[in-house]
Amino acid sequence: RISNVFDSEDPIIIVPYRGYANTSRIYLKGRVLENEDIFKGKSRNELRNLVDSYKRFETDEIAFAKLRISLYEQHFELSTDEEGYFILDTDWSAPQRKDTHDWLEAKIELLQKSTVTEPTIRATAEIYFPSKNADYGIITDIDDTVLQSHVTSRFKLKMLYVTFLQDVSKRLPMEGVVALYQAFVKGADGKRENPIFYVSHSPWNIYDLLEQFLELQKLPKGPLFLRDFGLRPAGSFANHKMNTITRILESYPNLPFILLGDSAEKDTDFYLSLARKFPKQIKIIYIRKVKNNRNARRISKLIKDNSDINVCLANTSAEMIAHAKTNGILK
Repeated sequence: RISNVFDSEDPIIIVPYRGYANTSRIYLKGRVLENEDIFKGKSRNELRNLVDSYKRFETDEIAFAKLRISLYEQHFELSTDEEGYFILDTDWSAPQRKDTHDWLEAKIELLQKSTVTEPTIRATAEIYFPSKNADYGIITDIDDTVLQSHVTSRFKLKMLYVTFLQDVSKRLPMEGVVALYQAFVKGADGKRENPIFYVSHSPWNIYDLLEQFLELQKLPKGPLFLRDFGLRPAGSFANHKMNTITRILESYPNLPFILLGDSAEKDTDFYLSLARKFPKQIKIIYIRKVKNNRNARRISKLIKDNSDINVCLANTSAEMIAHAKTNGILK
């Protein structure tokens, strides 16, 4: 159901997603919704998990709400679209930088009230400002690359079960991925602060679950980009990822990147396309082989046909680490 601020009978909340910035431009996305009071914390009750999953997708978004975003004495005003989303994608004046990366805090406030006495609705957004102390960046898929999502399960039944009924504390990471990503972020000498970005085909509706999962598993903190799931879904699987990753690469043109994905769907296809488009920026592509099926065999052939691009098709995280050491990414 779509509402505006004055139609809503329930409490309204601002839900910011982690953004990122460089020295001249800033990107931040979020949403304004009615508060569905979704349970936070561990739950062993599958019915409660199912109800909360329903609430995440049956959102009551606040359309055309006016917002102000404030950061380092700079103020930006914008409105949500008909699905309650807002996007700040604009030039800005960055603060003086240290050598370490920073999570900047932006203050967001709703500029409209239904009554004079109603308190102002506010939220705080985190914006990632990558460190100068970085050798490369990391861009990674999530489903079956970081998180065991079972995309290749028969009729996707196991994927649906773990997504809608299983508590986030019971979700499992892929084998060895936590140590692998921690090593990539620390770099070859163990002292780097390499930025990491998570890009998934999952909808923004489960952002809170994925954010909790990354934190619970002690995976490196980074911006998390999902796709729209509403009246006008934001393009196809490939388009969403291609557009998101292209924007990140263009934001940090002097930083090389490693890309990580899996053989469950088409990560390899568009990673290779990106490597052709950004040959100086794509350092290495890692593809986790999750199942020896027809698509995995297609991907194996695709990699052989593009042998001039540095791609590692690996069964385990240990194989990726060995490859990274050979290529000077890790020691």
